[in-house]
Formats: sequence, structure tokens, C-alpha cells
Amino acid sequence: MNEPIISPWLIYWAGRIEFIQVVCCVVGFVVTAFAVVAAMAVLTDDYEHDESVKALKMLVCAALILDTLALFLPTKTEIFAMYAAEHITPANIKATGEFTGKTVDALIEKILKASKAEKE
Repeated sequence: MNEPIISPWLIYWAGRIEFIQVVCCVVGFVVTAFAVVAAMAVLTDDYEHDESVKALKMLVCAALILDTLALFLPTKTEIFAMYAAEHITPANIKATGEFTGKTVDALIEKILKASKAEKE
């Protein structure tokens, strides 16, 4: 019952996500460029090198993974929006509204009592 409303880990990773995206973009771009150069070298080569083809396959796989990560990682705003969309429900809003209404009513009663006591 004494759990935090938002996990501290969510806040940590949401803060780091932009750096992770930048790293994936930069490294993905470099690996993609190497993969294109390696593909041209392997395709223009007159004879087959098994090691070159294996290296090209690894570069293409790494480039695809990094480029996909860079493309599909959510932004910090999207992370918090997804968290809110998952945890804010109509029942939570109704309960909060009732609690707020009761608190405001109690506050108004205290103000009225204080003003009546001051007038007397």
C-alpha cells in the first residue's frame, strides 16, 4: 500500500531513452554505411570469400537491429503517456473526484466556521 505511484526505474529509463536513441541512430548509421560499402565490395569481387560474406551478413543484421531500435524506441513523452494511459482509469478518476469533492467541502466548512467565529 506504500508503493510509489510511478516506479523510479520508469523515471530513470525515461530520462535515458533519448541518449539510447541517439546512440542507436549514430551507430546504426555508421554500421549501415559499412554494410553498404561491404556489400558493394562483395558484389564487385570476382571471386567469393566466405569470410567476407559472413562479415557482410553480420553487418547487415547489426544494421537492421540498430536501425529498428532507433526507429521504434519511444520518446520520454510517449513513455509517460503510455504509463498514464495504462494506469488512469475511469474508476480512478471517479475516486479522485469524490475525494477532491469531500476535501473541498470540508475546507469550505472550516472557512465558514472561521468567518462566523471572527464575526462574533
